[in-house]
Amino acid sequence: MSTDEWCTPKWLAEALGYFDMDVASNAQSHIVSGYTCSLDQSGTLGDGLIAEWRGSVFCNPPYSNPLPWALRLRDHNGPWCALVKLDPSTRWHAALMEADPTVAPFRKRLKFEGEKSMTANFPSVLIYSAWRPPAALRPHLWLPSMTRAA
Repeated sequence: MSTDEWCTPKWLAEALGYFDMDVASNAQSHIVSGYTCSLDQSGTLGDGLIAEWRGSVFCNPPYSNPLPWALRLRDHNGPWCALVKLDPSTRWHAALMEADPTVAPFRKRLKFEGEKSMTANFPSVLIYSAWRPPAALRPHLWLPSMTRAA
């Protein structure tokens, strides 16, 4: 199973709360959102890279090619949150950093869902802008000690 097929764990989706859009969703997604986009056009708004993004956005991008998703997130004017692997050596990570986001690594490796549950062999991180993790999520993250203005 490729990392493109890994789903955000149910406990994490519940802790994240509601988003206006889940822009890289799939049929197994637990993310609660008003609209979904997907890689296979099955989402309510079709392909997440083509659809107009509005409101708060959640993105667990395909790990095989996160760069186009990172560029869209960087340029999104509303609040956004991305679940990605911690890899600051990449172009997509540099693109996200151009938005001056908050980076919050998880305290433990995530067990992703899909055909089989798979524990990531890499650290995962939430990178977000103009969004704040709900209280239920904070104990699972290494959060910055200084709060940034939204």
